[in-house]
Amino acid sequence: MSCGSLKVVFPRLFSLSLAKDAKVVELRNWIDGVWVWHFVLRRSFFEWKKPLEEQLVQLLQGTKLEPRKEDCWIWKAEGFQTFTVNSAYVQVRKDTVGEVPPVYSKLWRCKALPSALLTSWRVIENKVATKVNLERRGVVIENPLCGMVEESSNHLFSVCDFAWRVWCLYFKWLGVSFVIHKDPLANFLQFRLNQVSNSVNDVWGAIWVGVVSGIWNHRNCVSFDRGW
Repeated sequence: MSCGSLKVVFPRLFSLSLAKDAKVVELRNWIDGVWVWHFVLRRSFFEWKKPLEEQLVQLLQGTKLEPRKEDCWIWKAEGFQTFTVNSAYVQVRKDTVGEVPPVYSKLWRCKALPSALLTSWRVIENKVATKVNLERRGVVIENPLCGMVEESSNHLFSVCDFAWRVWCLYFKWLGVSFVIHKDPLANFLQFRLNQVSNSVNDVWGAIWVGVVSGIWNHRNCVSFDRGW
């Protein structure tokens, strides 16, 4: 109910009830066009219980019940009657302050695997478990790739010797020249072509996603499997 669980609102009556697990239909009867409620308590009637019972009945009478309709759960989100994952997502998004940054709209349109897109999103948000981020949580690991500078997102995916060699190989393969920005967000935003359609840039962005997720997967392989 809108006021909350009845056992919480009326704890004293609930403690005396002999039908704690009863369904609503088992505690009511439809008599002469009205609902008549029957509460089974384990003690004789005391005066202190009368006001509580009256409050409970008043609360129940204010709730619309259909005599020939089976009890069921109703998802009360605006515009929905049945729960779906999409309706829950819509409600969560409505409670989100501010609009989604355009960078994420560009990221999700990239023609790449969902796992790679998720990794790229975490890199942009600096939520991957780099050495710097782990140390903030009290976890100490070695710098698995270059071993020279503390492993942050900016270092690992842009200026690390290994990452730089990977980027150079991709640029050579693509036949283009780029200046790599050390910030992953700025790096992604600049990794686009001018005077081409959005669909072409979506594919182009997928290359960035592939490089970033590949660097991260290789870093984990070196860290945990000791492989190159």
